[in-house]
Amino acid sequence: MSGRPRQGRIVRLALPVLIWLTLAAAAFAQAPPAAPEAMSAMAASVDAAQADLHAIAAGALAGRLTDAQLRAKMAALPAIQARLAAALAILTPRLADADARLAQLGPAPASGQPPEAQETADARRGVLHFRQAVNTEVVQGRLLGVEADQLGAALAERLRRNFAARLWTRSRSIADPALWRDFAAALPADLARLGRAGQDQADRLQAAAKRPGALTWLVLAGLIGLLLIGPARVLLGRLGYRRAAALSPSTRLRRTALALWLVLVAVATPLLAGLAIRGALIGADALTPIFERLAALGIEVVVFAALLEGLGRAVLSPRRPSWRLAPIPDELVGRLALYPGLIGAAAGLASLVAGVNTILGSSLPTSVASDCLTLLVEVAAVGGGLAMLARARDARLTNGAGEGAGPVSDHHGESRLPWIVAALAAWLALGGALIAVLLGYLALAGFLMRETIWIAAVLASLFLLLRLADDLFPALLSPRGALGRLVRTALGLSDGALEQIGVLASGLVRLALLLFGWAAILAPFGASAGDIAGRVTSANVVFRLGQVSISPGAIFGGVALFLAGLLLTRAVRGWLEVRYLPKTRLDVGVRTSVAAGVTYLGGLIAILFAFAYLGLSFSQIALFASALSVGIGFGLQSIIGNFVSGLILLAERPIKVGDWIAIGDLEGDVKRINIRATEIEMPDRSKLIVPNSDLVSKTVRNVTHGATAARLRIVLRTDGAADPAVMRDLLLGAFKDHPEVLRAPTSAVYLSDVRDGALEFTAFAYVASARLAYRVKSELLFKIVPELKARGIALANSAPVVNIGLPERLIEPDSPSPA
Repeated sequence: MSGRPRQGRIVRLALPVLIWLTLAAAAFAQAPPAAPEAMSAMAASVDAAQADLHAIAAGALAGRLTDAQLRAKMAALPAIQARLAAALAILTPRLADADARLAQLGPAPASGQPPEAQETADARRGVLHFRQAVNTEVVQGRLLGVEADQLGAALAERLRRNFAARLWTRSRSIADPALWRDFAAALPADLARLGRAGQDQADRLQAAAKRPGALTWLVLAGLIGLLLIGPARVLLGRLGYRRAAALSPSTRLRRTALALWLVLVAVATPLLAGLAIRGALIGADALTPIFERLAALGIEVVVFAALLEGLGRAVLSPRRPSWRLAPIPDELVGRLALYPGLIGAAAGLASLVAGVNTILGSSLPTSVASDCLTLLVEVAAVGGGLAMLARARDARLTNGAGEGAGPVSDHHGESRLPWIVAALAAWLALGGALIAVLLGYLALAGFLMRETIWIAAVLASLFLLLRLADDLFPALLSPRGALGRLVRTALGLSDGALEQIGVLASGLVRLALLLFGWAAILAPFGASAGDIAGRVTSANVVFRLGQVSISPGAIFGGVALFLAGLLLTRAVRGWLEVRYLPKTRLDVGVRTSVAAGVTYLGGLIAILFAFAYLGLSFSQIALFASALSVGIGFGLQSIIGNFVSGLILLAERPIKVGDWIAIGDLEGDVKRINIRATEIEMPDRSKLIVPNSDLVSKTVRNVTHGATAARLRIVLRTDGAADPAVMRDLLLGAFKDHPEVLRAPTSAVYLSDVRDGALEFTAFAYVASARLAYRVKSELLFKIVPELKARGIALANSAPVVNIGLPERLIEPDSPSPA
């Protein structure tokens, strides 16, 4: 009886749902496919994208375009692709809806079958017409997307060809005497051209000053610019120092935040000043077209030079050593602090001179000669900075972290190898630029110097931002901070978990910054990076390994990619070991296993990427591996076995770093599990190197595998007259009084044997580590033995004494036998 009311309630609840679903399905089947206005808008969007794309393609194929024009056309492509993607995002679901409606209506009746209802036939006909229209637009949009991708690739290829034509074009050498004779002959005409442009600008400025109110705005803009460059910059810098000193608590975040503030002030003040003055001049119609372009160029040059100077001042902090980020001694900072601004001024001078020659249309001898001179200035500035950096590095290595460097001696585990590689690359670029100037390849020399300075600026910015990421997130998510307490309360996290989140967030930001820095380093190369490698790759020296062709450029790229992978792997492992894993609850062994696993995985990925760059597929790698299998099987059998055994040790973890193990009669502490062997430190501080295969295939006793606590055993044999209760209390008291004997598990004393008139007591106690057992047992015996003597308890002999009755006479040696 109780089941029927329940069923009735279920029916009453389900009936409205079924009615609603039926009505919705009917409405879905009879609803119009789409509004005609929406389809017309989509079709118009696709047609407009097609027209714009064809206009770009027609202009790209007509005539010789400059790099600026090519880049402008490439910049217009993403907007067209975005419109096509938006249209496809709307049209594709509607095409799927039409297919769903057709599937719901079912196929049309075949010949000989009863005809379907007229309403169904009309609905099918409308859906088919709609589907055909949508499908046409979708196909057109996809084809236009492919055409846009192909056009972008063609524009990029043309940009690369233009760059290669300039880069490898030989002009005139700086050592050519005829160049300087032609320069002396052409210089008066070029100066006259510059004088005419200056006179036109002076006339325009004088005419603008006569207009009502124009002179006031120009003077006001000039004063604002001067205030921003001079007093405002100094005051903002002092304000940053004052605010940073007032921050509490005193953490490393104060220094990095102050350094970032100094860089922003150094860049923003000349930028705002230049924009204010240029805007006032343009608003007053006081700039000629030539000087308007020169003003924009001047702002770019000054801002970049200010960026380098600000980075140097923020990182080196020459006047305030306590705020310094770079680990450089005080005696070298004063001389080194001049070079960032000097290099920025040299780079700005080179860009300004080249821009002036282009805008004014200077003669070829003047352009070539001025480029040679500015390149020499850049080489001298960069070379001096590199030499001073080398001296600073040598002084740091000689004096440790650098005496007088103050708090900069703290470190984040940075490796010296990236800086060594960067310095070596800078010296190679410097030497290549000098040789190119002497040979007449000025475009190549200018490219090398420009990219060297730009990469240095990017690396300095990365250094500052990475330090900021390391300091900012742990400070924000600290359990002692306001935000940290809020997050901990809201999510119910522990202090350790909150610290882990902070370190992990800083690691993710570091990764994003490294990717951004890599993109920023490659961005100025544009179309050039492939052309430089292509010059080497196109050499006739090509090695063939079966069906694979490997050129010197490919080999160089593969090796560079492999080394970059190893450097990245090393950086990730260092960050894990120094920053993240210590914040977790994992023990030392697990942390070491994770770090080693990251190293193996990173090395494997680096190898695969290098092989892929060389053009080797997985099947070809397997072919080479099979060809080497005989040599590996015989010559490298033990090495491969030890390597695989090392992986097993890291995966199963029967033995991990920090364990106390015994191999036969030898015991020691596992210090490191390497690829081939495991390093064990013996009690006498000597190192035992055990192959990994022995640890996997042979019997090994892991004393600390189950738990870190270790048991020590003391056996004492006393005279039979000893009171067992007294002995028990004495031993338990000794265990209780020793600070390193654990309270749990509890100590125990047993009367293990009675024989030969002696009592044998066996006592057990526990210490925190097996490494303490030998010393603690010795200390206990040093205390127990004198206590036994003080209480008159004698220790029994280890072996029973047997008395044998002997005759009274002396035992004489046997007389010699007669001959």
